[in-house]
Amino acid sequence: MINNRTRVSINAAFLKEIKDDNLKLYSLLENLRAFCSVDASLILNPEAFSMLVNDFRDQLAMHFTLEETFGYLDLADEVDEIICTKSDRLRKQHIDLYLEIASIADAVQDALYPELNENAYAKQVSRLNDFYHAFQNHEALEFDLIMSVSYDHVRNQQNSNISDYEYSTGASPAVCHYIPDHFRASSRIWK
Repeated sequence: MINNRTRVSINAAFLKEIKDDNLKLYSLLENLRAFCSVDASLILNPEAFSMLVNDFRDQLAMHFTLEETFGYLDLADEVDEIICTKSDRLRKQHIDLYLEIASIADAVQDALYPELNENAYAKQVSRLNDFYHAFQNHEALEFDLIMSVSYDHVRNQQNSNISDYEYSTGASPAVCHYIPDHFRASSRIWK
């Protein structure tokens, strides 16, 4: 049976670097969180809130584009099924998260013009709070995926390096340190 389903994984190093380098996105998110934490959101400047939401939406679009271009991989070869499922689910969440923040940004604009509709504005601040928690959950799950893939990569690398050794001495692979090929002819290092 031929399986034409796209198998998705991540490039953990690139995905982590994208996250680490996007300080503006996380700064905007933190500023938006501050708006949500104030009990009376109307005390704060609604126009400033609108600008923050719009800036965050634009940064998030760029962030997700970078993640999907360099961090997520469509692979034809074997990928661990759990990693594949998690990667696919998280990548698909980008669409929903972006559409939600875009909807909030549009609704904030509608609440401000032609004149401020306080109830509609307060509703969008509340929606943003829900979005904030959903986005934080998404980021935490991506971080867990990065760590899982990184751990699997290191473990597989160690296993492939250790399997190159000759165990004629009966040494346990757990105590054997990897030695690059150019040193193998002359020496072995043991713990």
